[in-house]
Amino acid sequence: MVGIINGCPQERQFQFLPWWFSMCGQAQTKVVTIMKRRAFLQTTAMAAGAMALPSWLQGDEKAGTVQVGGKDPHQITRKAIEALGGMKRFVSRGDVVMIKPNIGWNRRPEQAACTNPEVVRALIELCQDAGAARIMVMDNTCHRAQDCYQTSGIKAVAEKAGVELKFSDENRLVIHDFKGERIGKWPVFREFLEVDRLINVPVLKHHGLAELTIGMKNLFGVVGGNRGKLHRDIGKTIVDLNGGITSHLTVVDAWRILLRNGPVGGNLEDVQEKKTVIASTNVMNADVLATLLFGKQPLEIPYLREGELRGMGFMDPTKFPHSIIEA
Repeated sequence: MVGIINGCPQERQFQFLPWWFSMCGQAQTKVVTIMKRRAFLQTTAMAAGAMALPSWLQGDEKAGTVQVGGKDPHQITRKAIEALGGMKRFVSRGDVVMIKPNIGWNRRPEQAACTNPEVVRALIELCQDAGAARIMVMDNTCHRAQDCYQTSGIKAVAEKAGVELKFSDENRLVIHDFKGERIGKWPVFREFLEVDRLINVPVLKHHGLAELTIGMKNLFGVVGGNRGKLHRDIGKTIVDLNGGITSHLTVVDAWRILLRNGPVGGNLEDVQEKKTVIASTNVMNADVLATLLFGKQPLEIPYLREGELRGMGFMDPTKFPHSIIEA
């Protein structure tokens, strides 16, 4: 069993944790009500119509889901977005955009524990070309944030592109009501709530508790507080997170995948090259295709089973439009 400290699996293995352990270290959080920027700019009628839908149904399902393989992670990322209709389909001129990779660990790109920086670079460029006014890159890391950003290669990519690299700051936590079965009100870093578009960019890898961590699980990086508590009944918890925070575009980095000993990794023998990117307007659709690419069945993944039960999507990929492309 993997030990959880402050919501992060530890490299050391623990036989058990006492029930009171996850009650420790709860961060004090300001209670602030935030109106999302895009909702403020829209008319009241339009905003009310959007809010009436579950967050995962607010995306444009006409765009479908694409899986692209090729010889270069930057190239196939651009190809995947092009196949969905281009970044202008998701990002409008003047938008504030959050790119949310998995940067949770002090690991090099070849260790496949963090999102490939070339995938992030391609998305930054596409958002800039689409006219985004402001682009941020951020994650709530488990290892020391400065080390994670540096070693993963994402710091260098963001700085070269001239976009904002944000660090999690507990003073920036606000209460957000997820209205979920397991999660009600929970602290979220306000940067994720004050954007027009959230681009979810996970790396496909093994996870000791959730079986796999992909797009839906990647939203653990938007919340603060005692994340250890969120690992209880993790399937329902992950679906609750995705019910309260919308991933407008999900891009799964499967250039390299971590087959074992995730999510921390570190051993190159646990890494396999897949040279693939999956992109979708529906985070569950992306995760289903990624699960199959990994070699597992969606029924094995607790949050995919729960997601289908709640009408979030289908575990059977024949029930949603998708295409597989070789770049």
